[in-house]
Amino acid sequence: MPETRPTQTTGDAVTVPVMLSAAPYGDLRVLAKPNPATGVLRCLIHHTSATGVFTLEPDFDRDNPDPATTRLRIHYGDELPNGAHTGTYRPHRPVIDGTLRLVDSTTLDARSPRHLRTRIYHRDATSGHRRARVPTPVARHVTAILAALATYWLQRPDVDQLRRAAARTLLQRTGLHRKHASIAELEALIADRQRELATQRAQLARMTALLADDTPATGLPDQTAA
Repeated sequence: MPETRPTQTTGDAVTVPVMLSAAPYGDLRVLAKPNPATGVLRCLIHHTSATGVFTLEPDFDRDNPDPATTRLRIHYGDELPNGAHTGTYRPHRPVIDGTLRLVDSTTLDARSPRHLRTRIYHRDATSGHRRARVPTPVARHVTAILAALATYWLQRPDVDQLRRAAARTLLQRTGLHRKHASIAELEALIADRQRELATQRAQLARMTALLADDTPATGLPDQTAA
């Protein structure tokens, strides 16, 4: 476990300095501050070739948020300002090698964060202010940083509280309308199938009774009369 020491308290949130290994790129100094209300963990990093904020939040299936998820979304920069909709507008986006400013986010499984098969992008003067992939050596460096942060997140003693808070935040934002609608649709489908099943059973009962009825037919003309 990384060595930690609380330095500042704001309400229930404690800013903690942490030294993490980002091997083979050396140690990473992190100031980690959780938001107990939203489940977000803000990590300000200082490294010889990287600095900036990484915002960590659990990643959920919106139709079934699991508070035990190990999926983690790491945003490059602080939380979005009001009215902003893309990662470009996140303040304090991480800068790599003094020139490349990361953009957007990366989603990974915190249990195996180095098995990352995703593209990492930057957007700054070096990319003509267009979204572009970072070079492969930079991607490896960023992956090591992400792995260190993800491992630290999963090992935090308050990770369960952060995940549950994040799940509640998601549900508060999305509501339960879709789930109610899905259940209503399934109930209507089941009712329709039950009516169809009742019809099929009635037909089967009638057919079974018909087969079991061997009573001779009556009222037909006698074909043997001369």
